[in-house]
Amino acid sequence: MLLVSADIGGFSLAWQLAYLTRAALDPLIYPINDFAPYAVVHPLIVATAIANCFAFGLYIHRRRLSSLNRPSLIFKAGYHWLLYIIVVAFFFKELEIGRSVILLAALYGLMYLYSSRTVLRALKVRALRAGRGTVRSAIIGTSQLALEVKESLRNHPEIGFTLVGLIPAKSEDLTPQTLDSLREHDVAVLGPSEQINELVERYKLEELFLAAAHLDPNDQLSLLNVADRRGISVHVVSNIFGVITESAKVEEISTFPVVTLRDGHMPFHQTMLKRALDLCCAILGVIIWLLFFHWWIAWRIKRDSPGPVFFKQQRVGRDGELFQLWKYRTMKMDAPAYSVAPTAEDDPRITRFGRWLRKTSLDELPQLINVLRGEMSMVGPRPEMPFIVEKYQPWERRRLDVKPGLTGLWQVIGRKNLPLALNMQYDFYYIKNQSFLLDLEILFRTIPAVLKGRGAF
Repeated sequence: MLLVSADIGGFSLAWQLAYLTRAALDPLIYPINDFAPYAVVHPLIVATAIANCFAFGLYIHRRRLSSLNRPSLIFKAGYHWLLYIIVVAFFFKELEIGRSVILLAALYGLMYLYSSRTVLRALKVRALRAGRGTVRSAIIGTSQLALEVKESLRNHPEIGFTLVGLIPAKSEDLTPQTLDSLREHDVAVLGPSEQINELVERYKLEELFLAAAHLDPNDQLSLLNVADRRGISVHVVSNIFGVITESAKVEEISTFPVVTLRDGHMPFHQTMLKRALDLCCAILGVIIWLLFFHWWIAWRIKRDSPGPVFFKQQRVGRDGELFQLWKYRTMKMDAPAYSVAPTAEDDPRITRFGRWLRKTSLDELPQLINVLRGEMSMVGPRPEMPFIVEKYQPWERRRLDVKPGLTGLWQVIGRKNLPLALNMQYDFYYIKNQSFLLDLEILFRTIPAVLKGRGAF
């Protein structure tokens, strides 16, 4: 209720501020009518904004298992509010609501939504990191997949789970070798899944992660039945990341559930919007780069290490086509041109100033030229070197279905400390869910990720 009240004030302010902004432009363009007509529709405009937020689930405070699960609802909500304002203005056309006020109100409303939800998320993350409001959970399974889930939950306490331990899928999984291996991973073994009722009661478990693909279907259904009766949520974990998509449809053939997946291709109009976004960002970025950054960076590179300012290297683009990627040089001249990228800050190949460039991601600025030339996009998988692409399995070549990007999912969530090949799941998620709105969200989230220098080497 508190958030709804804040939104009423925020959208009300957005509508009034839009009118005041337009009124301030009177000396430059034709005069605007007085505020009286805008005051008439004011309550209706705010009401549509609140209803829109409800419709898009912006008042539902469920935990998000991942920051990758869907494009931002904020952008969708902002776009739909613009449509609702246009509809209101149409039905009250005798009031002559200005088009510029409508556009400004939608812009201010989007800014309010983004900033308010960012602050709210930051407060929630802070509380969860302090251990307040976390959920006691366990992982069913002892496979490599289960251990990866364990690492993710521990590395991201802001998601909101307190991991109690692992539950082997079967009693026979409790071998001495398995127990020794799990102790090395610093994880408690609670007991076999056959004792799930007792384990839930003893450890006060609230949610379960099922990461045991070899578990018999009957045993899986038994587990789900126990969880359902106790009101426990179960998250089925899959490592088939290449097919995960938020728009999957659940249908059925007779009594069997069937998941129908989207093909991952962007519609033509979104492809055009993506290219327009690339050109706008690249042109603005090149102007700012050349005016404020290039000469100082070039001077520091030459001062720090002898050799050229730029580093040029062949990379593999869309459909396997080779192109020349541009970067600022961050390594010493004797470093091999084609070798695995650094994954640690103290890599001896990196120059002193190059370390700072990589930390701030300013070494990527010259790639704006690649974006202008159409070889890269602002958002997409990072372009790989030919010798790595040559080793791709057939399914891995799916990365080449889209243009490589300056930024992407794994950059904004701080996983740059892993080689590109180990971040495949993020690239595949992007390819299966690519959209104009997802690109916008990634670009917005790139800014704080770059400022924090998260995971950058």
